[in-house]
This record gives sequence, structure tokens and C-alpha cells, in this order.
Amino acid sequence: MTNESVIIKGTKEGITIILDEISSFEDVEKAIYEKLQRSRNFFSGGKVSIKIKNGFLSKDEYDKLQHIFTDFGMSLQEASSPKTLIFPKPNRNRVLLLKKTVRSGQKITYKGTIVILGDANPGSEIVAAGDILVMGTLRGMAHAGAQGDTTAVVAAFALKPTQLRIAEVISRPPEDKENLPSFPEIARLKDNAIVIEPL
Repeated sequence: MTNESVIIKGTKEGITIILDEISSFEDVEKAIYEKLQRSRNFFSGGKVSIKIKNGFLSKDEYDKLQHIFTDFGMSLQEASSPKTLIFPKPNRNRVLLLKKTVRSGQKITYKGTIVILGDANPGSEIVAAGDILVMGTLRGMAHAGAQGDTTAVVAAFALKPTQLRIAEVISRPPEDKENLPSFPEIARLKDNAIVIEPL
């Protein structure tokens, strides 16, 4: 990775570091350090968010970057935007990306997070040890945190599963949920119950 693959921008919210691609974390680490070193006083005290165009950071790599930013008097924020990297928790280091619609009768199982660029039709089953993210309409059965991860989530542009399960907690959608909201939703566990909120 060259230094040009690491872009540092100042925004209203603070400082955004854009990584073009994660090919070698050591190269990323070195490039960020060199850029910050050249402008040490300018970045001091800033809040940093990271965006990655292609790739992921592990928790260990995230911690290493956090240490670098701390040395420069900066603080690294965990991402909250879908376009920004959400740093992986256990079972999220591995991601299965499916660029298709999951049709009735199909079952997708993965020991990590499942991301679907399409719909999940009624009669389909999606089972993930980590999160389930559907960039479309989820109408099948979804089971996130299948190995007991109670922090797992299910999110979709249109969330209307036939059955929703997180870890060992099972929920069915209300029968009268005919009109889907015009915004994405996320399902997570709160007080041992599945709650659905706007994303």
C-alpha cells in the first residue's frame, strides 16, 4: 500500500481517514503514522473516524491504530454509519458476501457475518454466527448469533422476516405489519427480548 491509499480529511465532525484497500495492515499502519508525523500539531486533539473502501480491520488492528492516535493526542471513534467500517466483534472477523437474492428453499449458514446484496425471499433461511445484513428485503427466516452471541444484530432495508432469532431468543413479526417503513431497521437483543429499531 502506498501513502496515496491513505487519505486524511478534515470534516465538521472531526478527522476522517479513508483507506482504499486493506492489503497489508503493516503498510496501513506505517502510512498513517508517517502522515500524522508530518502534521503532528495540526491533528492533535482531533476525533478520528475510519472509512474503508474495501476490506476490514480486526479488533487487534483497531486497537493498534487506536494506540497510534493516542500517541498523537487523537481519539478513534467507533463507526456508526453504514458506509463506515463497523469494527468486528467476535464472529465478525469473517464475512460472507452474497451478491444475489436468496430464494425460497435455500439455506445459507456461515460461521461469521452474512451480508446479502439482494433480497431474502419467504421460505429462505439465513443462519450466521455473527450479524446478518440484508441490503434489500428480508422476508425469510434469519438467525443471527447462532453460536450464542447475544450482541449479534439483524438489519435490512426492509425487515419483514417470517421468523427472527438472535442467539436463543426467537421472535415473530406482528401479523399486522403489512406496510413496511421507508427506512432500514435493525433488530437486536435488549433485556433478553428482540427489539426492532430504525437504523
